[in-house]
Amino acid sequence: MGCGKSRVGKSLAMMLHCPFVDLDAFIEEREGRKIPDIFGTDGETEFRRIEKLALGKIVEAGHPDMPGAENLLVLSLGGGTLTTPQCAGLVKDRTVCIYLKASVETLVHNLENDFEGRPMLNTAGADTGKLRARIEQLMKQREQTYEDTARYIIDTDGKESDEVASEVAGLLKGAVSQHGNPTAVRRQKTVRDPLRKKEVALTPEEAVRQWCINELLHGQMKIPMHMMMSETGFRLGDKQFRADILVYDRQARPLAVVECKRPEVRLDRNVLEQAIRYNMVLSVKYIIITNGARTVIFRKGPEGYRAEQTAPQYEEMLK
Repeated sequence: MGCGKSRVGKSLAMMLHCPFVDLDAFIEEREGRKIPDIFGTDGETEFRRIEKLALGKIVEAGHPDMPGAENLLVLSLGGGTLTTPQCAGLVKDRTVCIYLKASVETLVHNLENDFEGRPMLNTAGADTGKLRARIEQLMKQREQTYEDTARYIIDTDGKESDEVASEVAGLLKGAVSQHGNPTAVRRQKTVRDPLRKKEVALTPEEAVRQWCINELLHGQMKIPMHMMMSETGFRLGDKQFRADILVYDRQARPLAVVECKRPEVRLDRNVLEQAIRYNMVLSVKYIIITNGARTVIFRKGPEGYRAEQTAPQYEEMLK
């Protein structure tokens, strides 16, 4: 709670052109009373039972007032939903679960003026010290479950909700593009790499790589598949290198090196400078760095590498 699930969820639903459902709001509408009232009258055990039934209904049939929601919707869970093992199992097996990970500092800042109406924080009241202790206690109890259930983990510290939503959308686009429909992503454990010509494990890094190969390099930049190699080790002089993706020119010389970062890795100045320093020894014309949500393309010029404003086409890269 307090990591911005609802704000991010609403932004993401707009980007994906699909319904948004807040599980707590869905429960309040069905029960005709607020979450704190359910906790106060019936206790947490009864609330978790109600929550489990509501989650099952949404996952199985979608929102009854939103036709087509069974195909794709964005669902914001309660902070404690996954503490019910059946809920955690349902979410892990039937959805693409995104863990929006925030530091305790961020959660305290977000919740110190917004703790009312949150039954699990009632004991802290308006005391910031008690609030921090309560958040630390809940995180210690829940974090492992969050990590075990999530398909992807995204660090939200210092990011606006739209930025986080764009990051999620980039991940989903990379995964969905391989299968043609979003429900396939929920079941898919492997993906076929068109460059290695085999099935590989669909890890977060691999989802970024496959999005990069199919959507960015081949789709947008028009690079022929036979001019790319995936996860390639090669020697240049007396040095050995390994690239996530290598792009070659027509003389079979390395033209671009592509680095695919985990989705939660922010492409800040340090990451970009480190990648440039590492790849400068290759003397390739282009260096491409992406985490699926953000992509930066550098072109080598007389004064070193400079960021491109737009992604170049393959024919342009050869000039």
